[in-house]
Amino acid sequence: MYGRTLDDGTTLTLAASGWTWQETFVLWDHETGSIWFGGAGEAGWGELRCVAGPLQDTVLETVPHQRNFWRSWVAAHPETKLLRRRDR
Repeated sequence: MYGRTLDDGTTLTLAASGWTWQETFVLWDHETGSIWFGGAGEAGWGELRCVAGPLQDTVLETVPHQRNFWRSWVAAHPETKLLRRRDR
């Protein structure tokens, strides 16, 4: 997971572009239309780098996060609620 705030305080809205590169989703931001990729550069997956557009070469750093299996999460946090769609 990556932060979305630029050094000037602007918060980006990132979305899937519909493209993949190196078997990874490519993102774009609504504000400038710039293209972002998480596997670019020497840092590899430690950053999200703008690879095309007005923000080219801008880097968004990773934010602290934890990946878990649902059963592990709910065992540690039994108060967690799960929302489901009604049509499923």
